Amino acid sequence: MTDPAARLPQPRAPARDRPSPRLPVLPRDSSTPSLTIDRRRAEFADRVSEARFIRHFLPERNAQLKASLLFAAAFYVAFAATDFATLGDTAVAWMLAGLRAGVALVGLGCVAAIVRRPASVRVSIGAACTLLVVALAVFMVVCWFQPQVLAWNAMSQALIIMAVYGNFPNRFVYSVAIGVGSSFVFAAMLAIQGNLRADDLLTLVLLLVMGNALGYIAARRFHVAQREQFRASLLLQQLADRDPLTGCYNRRFLQKGLLNAELERARRYGTPLSVVLCDIDHFKRINDTHGHAAGDQVLADFAGLLLTLTRDTVDSVVRYGGEEFLLVLPQTDLAGAQALAERIRAAFADAPGASIRATASFGIASVPAQAPVLPASSEALIGAADAQLYAAKRGGRNMVCATLAGG
Repeated sequence: MTDPAARLPQPRAPARDRPSPRLPVLPRDSSTPSLTIDRRRAEFADRVSEARFIRHFLPERNAQLKASLLFAAAFYVAFAATDFATLGDTAVAWMLAGLRAGVALVGLGCVAAIVRRPASVRVSIGAACTLLVVALAVFMVVCWFQPQVLAWNAMSQALIIMAVYGNFPNRFVYSVAIGVGSSFVFAAMLAIQGNLRADDLLTLVLLLVMGNALGYIAARRFHVAQREQFRASLLLQQLADRDPLTGCYNRRFLQKGLLNAELERARRYGTPLSVVLCDIDHFKRINDTHGHAAGDQVLADFAGLLLTLTRDTVDSVVRYGGEEFLLVLPQTDLAGAQALAERIRAAFADAPGASIRATASFGIASVPAQAPVLPASSEALIGAADAQLYAAKRGGRNMVCATLAGG
């Protein structure tokens, strides 16, 4: 693995070939397939989007799950009284009470695991699945030893299925598997015991099918609706934080602390950080000669090039002003930033098939790895890049100028 603290001045691999160290802030396009919902699984089709959704709702899901786990623990212990009422003070009744107490202990252990690791999605989903599987397994044992109260057990099974689908936050596919699987086991147990006539057994099976079908429809609708709401909030955020013409972040997003956060990360971990301020040369002349529509196309083409050559989910591209763009490049040293800027400059100047030829100038300010002194603020870092941009303009345009801003 290469050292992330420095990047050699060589062409970057496309973003899809690079590991993403953190989740994306926003999708780059409102039509991106990453926000497509797979309605059969009731999840986002894209794993990154689904993971982001789960993490967003994880505190709320864990709060509901802990309450459900504690309720299930108390429920199983309390209903031990029905075992003694049905079976009397017998060894079987005490065995069933012990199994119920075991379910309660599993529930309490799951709560403790969530409290200990509240940020773990794996623990949250594992706790829900573990408790439900153990509780349903014990319930089958209870039903096996109490065939005389079949009607009450059937009602309890229906209530448990409803809880599986609605009260224990879980992946939809896991809820369906647990609900349908337990229903098959319950129906098979009734058939093996042979205490029911064929018509009664058919009626119970149909009731179980209906319970699962209703639970499936309700749970699927809830999961899909929750993701649709999350997607809508993302798209609204995108409208607020993205420039509609270029798809880049706007100045407002930068002012929300983007660069300050990267400076703090560079200070904490001792990694390099570079910013590149770039400006399309003689853009007013392009507008005056070819019209504003053509100028907008040049802007869109330049922005598309910036987005293509930077790392998705790592670097940030901001439309800083009219024809001015800011690149924020975490874990990028001066040499790496210069190599990237030169690559962009050459690609834009020699763009094949472009109806309007244009060039751009670039100013770079870079904070080296383990810098003992960092710029006092994001404004200071951008100011250093701006000074280099003006140097490139004075030097004849269509060039890259760079400086160290710390060290």
